[in-house]
Amino acid sequence: MMNMKHANTILSPKDLSQVWMDLAQDEGTPDSYELTEHGEIVMSPKPTNRHQVLCAKIILQLSAQLGPQAVPDAAILTNDAGIRVPDVVWMPEEKWDVVMTADGLLHAPDLVVEVLSPGNRETEINHKIHAYLDSGVQEVIIVGLTGTIEYIRQDGVHPTSIFNLTLSLPAQLFS
Repeated sequence: MMNMKHANTILSPKDLSQVWMDLAQDEGTPDSYELTEHGEIVMSPKPTNRHQVLCAKIILQLSAQLGPQAVPDAAILTNDAGIRVPDVVWMPEEKWDVVMTADGLLHAPDLVVEVLSPGNRETEINHKIHAYLDSGVQEVIIVGLTGTIEYIRQDGVHPTSIFNLTLSLPAQLFS
């Protein structure tokens, strides 16, 4: 793991990938985590059942409307924010081999989805959105705590998806 005296050092993509691989081999590593650009672990609490149901519904809708290859919790090597793990990632099947690094990380999938939880901080979510977009992700979808859906691209927030996607999420999951 990262030595704290190097906490201000931004790691290269190769070094971040190595830290990620080392953590994956360590049985003491938590199940849900990300890495900052400094190689520091950012731990996430275990998702709630509600959160998992929402992610499953989103994956099914992405697959039905855009084609297969929507997956949960795929690790993305960003340009400047470390390794981040959005709730859902989608891209056409033929692109998976193209954007996957040698270490199995993704770089710039077409679409990512973050389903917000009560513990999410606005500054951290905004940091992740910018990191995804700066890394080449075409669209970030944010599902808010009350069921709001934002489609975010390089030029800002839009009322509809660039992929002509329509998400329909059950209101009872937001009450």
